Amino acid sequence: MEVFERIELRRFVGRELLLWLWFESEVFEGTLSTKQHGSFGLWLEGRLVLSAGQEVTTIKGTIPGQHREAKEALLRGKMPDLASLHLAWADHDATLTLKAETLAIAGLKLPRKEPDAAPTGEGTTVPVRRAPRRRAAPAEAAAELAAHEANEELYERMRVTREIEEILEALYRDFLALRLGPAWSELVIPALEAWTLGDDVDADDYGTARTKALAAAGPKGATRR
Repeated sequence: MEVFERIELRRFVGRELLLWLWFESEVFEGTLSTKQHGSFGLWLEGRLVLSAGQEVTTIKGTIPGQHREAKEALLRGKMPDLASLHLAWADHDATLTLKAETLAIAGLKLPRKEPDAAPTGEGTTVPVRRAPRRRAAPAEAAAELAAHEANEELYERMRVTREIEEILEALYRDFLALRLGPAWSELVIPALEAWTLGDDVDADDYGTARTKALAAAGPKGATRR
């Protein structure tokens, strides 16, 4: 079998991953977790694109997955092609778009570093104002300082980007552990069908069964809670 044929046969994996992330983000009310990273926020935000053949449904909004058209598209057999996600972990927030066909990250937006703040009492803060210099620094020193600060910001953004990739990789490992095991047909599919139809899915029951399934899949499986 040629490489392109193998790719075509497995193209559904990314679409199922996006569906699973969408489903779990709603069932667990925007709070997911992995064994490696603990709890973090993840939900759909901005844009959701679903398709079946030539028919495409694009939904935009604060929480596009909760629009009526989104579930109706699933009931008509459409699957997610692209989803914009909001990820919140530690003291970071980021938005990104995940494409099902390639599982590539696009449109990554990281928050700019806020100015340092100093306490003012009464629980409020104000930006720190540096004391003015008595005389201008030499041009070479000023340029060196600017370059140093730019490099620090670049390295920090690279570090945060890598953390995002690691979280998504951990979620993908959990997805594969479920998808390739009996829990997919016994647990995930029935929950997905109920959720698509608008029925309630008990988050505690699903989370407990999910944790057991991941634990049984091996040491790389993560826990929900």
